[in-house]
Amino acid sequence: MPETLSPVAPWVPTTSEERELVLKELEGIVASYHFRGSKRYPAFLKFVVDAALHGRAHHLKERTLGVEVFGRDPNYDTNADPVVRFSAGEVRKRIAQYYHENGNAARLRIELPLGSYVPEFILSAHEPVAAAPVVELPMQAAASPQTTHSARGVWVAVLMLALAGMGWGIFTLVRAHRTKAPALDMQQSFWAPFSAGTRPVLIAIGTSHPNKMAPESANMSFFDYGVEPYHHVSVLSAIALAHVAGMLKQSDKVYEVKEARDASLTDIRSRPLILIGATNNTWTMHLVSGLRYRFAFDGRIALVQDSQNPGNTAWRLDYSVPFASIASDYAIVARFHDATTEGPVMVVAGLGFYGTEAASELVESKQYMDAVLKTLPAGWEEKNVELVIKTDVIDNKGGPPVLLASTVW
Repeated sequence: MPETLSPVAPWVPTTSEERELVLKELEGIVASYHFRGSKRYPAFLKFVVDAALHGRAHHLKERTLGVEVFGRDPNYDTNADPVVRFSAGEVRKRIAQYYHENGNAARLRIELPLGSYVPEFILSAHEPVAAAPVVELPMQAAASPQTTHSARGVWVAVLMLALAGMGWGIFTLVRAHRTKAPALDMQQSFWAPFSAGTRPVLIAIGTSHPNKMAPESANMSFFDYGVEPYHHVSVLSAIALAHVAGMLKQSDKVYEVKEARDASLTDIRSRPLILIGATNNTWTMHLVSGLRYRFAFDGRIALVQDSQNPGNTAWRLDYSVPFASIASDYAIVARFHDATTEGPVMVVAGLGFYGTEAASELVESKQYMDAVLKTLPAGWEEKNVELVIKTDVIDNKGGPPVLLASTVW
């Protein structure tokens, strides 16, 4: 018969040490990549936790939070401006992602129940059982039968308590083993911010190069619309899209594809975002501009630039040379939490389409990803990651991705 686990009751911290334990857990949550790229969600979570710890939970109403956390007017229309409800939903989702990836076995959890703005603090139901007390018996030269019987009873009680403690410990280990979520492998950990949650992932793919795009008009013929380079995607970019979409399908994640030029700020905010392509994708160019490795131009030469070593111009592609003479292409693969979108962003983008394909092959291949991620410092799973890769081009075909540089922050 399957085991039924009883729900764990919320825990109320009462001492300064217990409140400090909650604040330490809160610090770990808001420092994770799920929260640190946003100002809104950490502020919301800190406010409600602080209120709960200091006996002000009854003040945690929608209007109060709108005024105190988000600076709304005291008379604002909560129906027209659901900032509190939306933020609470995002905080719940991000907390769930945090504990799914890092804390299923955490001693303390902070949760925000549905339908409430009052956080709950959950202590593990499997706290260690205290050792049985040592009972000291009085020394006697000769114990009477009654005394011997009493002493035997005490030792039996001690033995039973010890056995009970051992039994509970074994039960705890078995149940923890049964309920513990399987550990994510390295590739899954890299993709975790995009495979978790309920909101569909937006894939924004670069199409025609902005400098080659002519204005469209209602009088343009269907033939011209089809053959002119307005919405064209190269075959290698299409392969990159297939690699990315295939990874999302493996985790049954719903996704949406848009041309980068048609993706508005509203489209990309507060949802996982994957950007394919660099120079033909304005969102890529904008969002990586603040990273250590970014795309830059020098006339007809495009390059991946290291902001900490701007003199390095080796990672470059000359757009003016004959197509058949291209020998190498370079790309950026990045996964980071962005303040503009308030969500996780993945960049899969090459200076040319060879680089874009190689970048997509890297994130899709467990073999390549494991080899690369093993080189990163411990704890990268909870941090932003940026990689620079190279692919050699032989007979107009790109080779496997090769890692050139990486940074974690």
